[in-house]
Amino acid sequence: MTPFKSLYGLLLVGLLAVGCEKDKTVTPAEESKPVTVKINQSARVQQDVTLNVESISDSRCPANALCVWLGNATVKFTLKKDAQTQSGELCLGQCGQQLKNRDVVTVQLGGESYDVALSEVKPFPGTQPDGTPKEAVITVNQKK
Repeated sequence: MTPFKSLYGLLLVGLLAVGCEKDKTVTPAEESKPVTVKINQSARVQQDVTLNVESISDSRCPANALCVWLGNATVKFTLKKDAQTQSGELCLGQCGQQLKNRDVVTVQLGGESYDVALSEVKPFPGTQPDGTPKEAVITVNQKK
């Protein structure tokens, strides 16, 4: 056997051994993706968890308008798992003394906690014709 053939054989065995080694990195739990939900519409946010938007009220200052009050958008929702249901409310804009561009509440269902986050209510007032149905962009993540 020539020295080159044995060298290639060793390199091949080494590459196979390295390629078969298991990845030891731990990947974090995958977060849920945002869902866009209209009034009285439900979305499955996890295998056994459903989100329902009960109402959306939007009093934000329309685009290209001058207002003395910024207004807000509130979303009332229910989170359901099996036979358990919890309600909550989220707010964007001028919510009390705070100005929020994102809102998060924690909901308890049985022995588990879920963070429900509102990131957007669309369309923004004044950007679409009046009467365009409102939609809430919500993310639900189970707390570990």
